[in-house]
Amino acid sequence: MSGFSHGGPGGDAVDAAALRGATPYDLWQWSQETSQRLGDMYERILDAGTPQACRAAAPEFLRLTRRLLALRLTVVAADRRLAFEQRVPPADGVAVAALWAEVFWAARAESPDDDSGVLEEADASVRGLLGLSAVDLADLHAVTAWWERLQQVEQTFDGLEMQAQVALEARQELHERQLEERRLNTP
Repeated sequence: MSGFSHGGPGGDAVDAAALRGATPYDLWQWSQETSQRLGDMYERILDAGTPQACRAAAPEFLRLTRRLLALRLTVVAADRRLAFEQRVPPADGVAVAALWAEVFWAARAESPDDDSGVLEEADASVRGLLGLSAVDLADLHAVTAWWERLQQVEQTFDGLEMQAQVALEARQELHERQLEERRLNTP
């Protein structure tokens, strides 16, 4: 079972053509399915509790992690493109690093005075997750540490999506008000 329905990507790499043609609902569903599979795998690793279990599960854990990052970043980037003026070029394709660079730099441009460190922390985590190899997940402590970093990245993505949604709703309300004002001012 690929973990994706509706003909979504199911191989080791995220299928760029499937992502480009996917609806927002497809992307959401694939993200949910991948997140569930990844969470189940993490629980199995914890339950086994041995370095052997960590090493055996590491390749699949990494594959699912990268798939989840690609799916989530595809959604986050699309949401932010709709909500904000494009200040950085859009990513060419669906490579995780390219999508993350677009989202990161666009978010920095949107909030240049933000010194919370959240984006920088997420940046370090995304880069770390992309650079992991199976040998980096050889024990329970390492798997848990990277799982926690992935959860923090997910929270950052959620915040970036929420920020885009709020901006889009504000823009739509402004547009509706302007239309109403024009209607009222038209003889």
